[in-house]
Amino acid sequence: MSLQVIIIGGGPAGVSCAIWLKKLGVRALLLEAAPRLGGLQTWSPYENLWIPGVQGKTGQQVAQSLCDHATAIGAEVRTTCPALTVSGDYTVDIPAGSLCAPYLVIATGTRPRAGGFTPTARVAIGPGTPMESLAVKGKRIAILGGGDNGFDQARFVAERGGMPVIFSRSAPRAQKLLQEMIPDVKVVTGDYTADQNAMTINGEAFDAFGVLYGFEAVLPPGLAPELENGYVAVNRLGETSLPKVYACGEVTDFWHPCVTTAAAHGVQVAKQISKKLAD
Repeated sequence: MSLQVIIIGGGPAGVSCAIWLKKLGVRALLLEAAPRLGGLQTWSPYENLWIPGVQGKTGQQVAQSLCDHATAIGAEVRTTCPALTVSGDYTVDIPAGSLCAPYLVIATGTRPRAGGFTPTARVAIGPGTPMESLAVKGKRIAILGGGDNGFDQARFVAERGGMPVIFSRSAPRAQKLLQEMIPDVKVVTGDYTADQNAMTINGEAFDAFGVLYGFEAVLPPGLAPELENGYVAVNRLGETSLPKVYACGEVTDFWHPCVTTAAAHGVQVAKQISKKLAD
């Protein structure tokens, strides 16, 4: 049986899509640029408290579970295998050559917004492992961004003995519960000027920056589906504006972004493609 589906991206959405396609008898190949599956979960050393029925597992352990499941059922996966470009006939160029299938699935997810900063030993961009790599004990840490991740990471910095200050250009958007968990952390609201070279915010010196400006969609080079608010626009079936190209998970901003909804979206797309192939 020739290749029927190429899935680009091995986060929860892409892996779930690959697992279901395998179970449905569809030959799919998943391409993941990183060395392992799991997407942004591989960045998270924290317990994931939001997945129903899964307790006591960190994001990294959740990522490993996804990988183990795909391996156990024999889903075809290539890691450290980025999609270098996708041509007009949906030929996917990879480091070892090129691949083609009648259906494509975009499951490339998101990445942290850099906001003009460059990651260094003193500047972390995004939550999880980048922030955990900062030396924070006894140091003043500027947390840039007033969303959930900003307040969450400020709490982790404080727990590790650091002294965080949150800078938010507008009223903080973080959940009230997260804000209430760190009542003693200073929050500065309003416009600010951050100088990475001098490591200052509005002229005030800090030992490190944590840049928590949210996320942006990642698209495979060469593919240009219609976007909506910077994310791939899809209908309720996961179809994009390009024929026979589907998208699922956080690259679509289709549902509230989390592991559970991303995985469910991958399942939905797998079932739809299987149905199309059977017609």
